Amino acid sequence: MVRSPDQSSTQRAEDSQYWEVSARFDVAYKVICANGVLLSSNPLLLQLGSSEKNCREDRARRLVFVESEVFRFYSEVINRFFCGEGSRIVVLNAMEKTKNLRLVERTVEQMIQFGINRRSEPVIAIGGGCLMDAVGFAASIYRRHVPYVRVPTTLLGIVDAGIGIKTGVNFGFHKNRIGSYCAPIATVLDTTFLATLPKRHIRNGLAEVLKMAIVSDATLFELLESHASDLVEACAESSPISMRIIKLSIQRMLEKLEPNLWEHDLYRVVDFGHTFSPVIEMLKVDCLLHGEAVAIDMCISTVIAAKRHLICIAAADRIIALTNCMGLPMINSDCTAANMQTALDDVIKHRDGLQRIPVPIAIGEATFLNDVSLQEVMEACEYLQRPFGEGALG
Repeated sequence: MVRSPDQSSTQRAEDSQYWEVSARFDVAYKVICANGVLLSSNPLLLQLGSSEKNCREDRARRLVFVESEVFRFYSEVINRFFCGEGSRIVVLNAMEKTKNLRLVERTVEQMIQFGINRRSEPVIAIGGGCLMDAVGFAASIYRRHVPYVRVPTTLLGIVDAGIGIKTGVNFGFHKNRIGSYCAPIATVLDTTFLATLPKRHIRNGLAEVLKMAIVSDATLFELLESHASDLVEACAESSPISMRIIKLSIQRMLEKLEPNLWEHDLYRVVDFGHTFSPVIEMLKVDCLLHGEAVAIDMCISTVIAAKRHLICIAAADRIIALTNCMGLPMINSDCTAANMQTALDDVIKHRDGLQRIPVPIAIGEATFLNDVSLQEVMEACEYLQRPFGEGALG
């Protein structure tokens, strides 16, 4: 709706005329659990985004971006599935150190060469969070948005990176500094991909599951405690208990994301573990995974909360013990005063002038802090550097 200002009380000069423009942008996308998504008998991927004017699904043209490691395992089935006339499969080496504007440029170049129909030929991204972030960003800026579909192949992608609407790439040493909000048509979750995922990468995804348990669901936390020792193998096998845990984590994440998709409210419990982690992750981009950095951040934040008596010692100990039992790191050598100060400084800019640091106050509940000092952070780091089980909180 366009409104002309009321000039009845004060006559405005002609050169100060203005209009207010108000519009709404609705978004709707699907998160679909569908194992066997690349079986020739399953037409789901070719149906998503198709229109009546489009060709039959067995002849659908698709531009498909596949992460190189995924293609190494699934090249035969991918080539067989996307055999429609004119389809193109592009293999990309997408990881944190290559998730940059050059990767986006390469993606856009492929879109131009392929000649995508702007609305009826959705791009498909098959891979981990880095690939989906880069392809999603390219889709958001090419012709000011072409539709795309995500098929995450990592646990991190399934429970976190693939189910929201954020896209982006790294810039220099800054994680996800350039990006957009761009919802896919759908995210299709196929947990059979986890069978070929390295165990370390399964643990990496479980860190984000643990995050949601700590801040939003005590039952999920208890499930993780009960099955921590064999959960990696359970996820690789898509066992019933792992599927229950994964789906519960997704449900909690979507409940938190849906009311605040564009982050108008910067007090976000899903930011737990994402205050200090961006800095330490980018410092060790070749050897520290995202979930591992998040786990370190969660432990630091939990110790800060415990030392402030915001969470009881027993609950804080359970969080740290479970992190350790799941094979996730609790601290590393990059948690120096200089790096922690950098993180504190940057988070204030990112969260619009306030720290808004989520910390747990009980298993399944969180609050926010705006006055965390570097001294508190370093005391927490020093505590976590002790051999596990030594020392006392409080």
